[in-house]
Amino acid sequence: MKRIYSYITVFVVISIVTILFYNLQNSTIDKKDVNETVYSLKVKEKDSFWIYEVYNNGALFISQEYIPAVKGKQVFKTKLDAEKIGKLVVNKLEKKMFPKINKDDLNKNNIYYNSI
Repeated sequence: MKRIYSYITVFVVISIVTILFYNLQNSTIDKKDVNETVYSLKVKEKDSFWIYEVYNNGALFISQEYIPAVKGKQVFKTKLDAEKIGKLVVNKLEKKMFPKINKDDLNKNNIYYNSI
């Protein structure tokens, strides 16, 4: 009779360990899926100026027609300018930072704008 109890005990312990291991693996996978987002950038020509769009997992997240951080509705004159700031925004988002752009960011990237 003692032998049956020892077998049952071993079976229960193995079952509990297996269940705990399975739950731990699933919760780790779920957390990775929730936290991982994929940002992408598209630069487009609109009329006679350039805009950038940031996508989050394929869905439009930010559409920026005007140069951020400057007064008035100033536009990106070149594709390269829009791309530089768009990449900076994506980089900040990937680092879980607020994607705020300031005049220092514009100056560091040699973005032309009128100081009003």
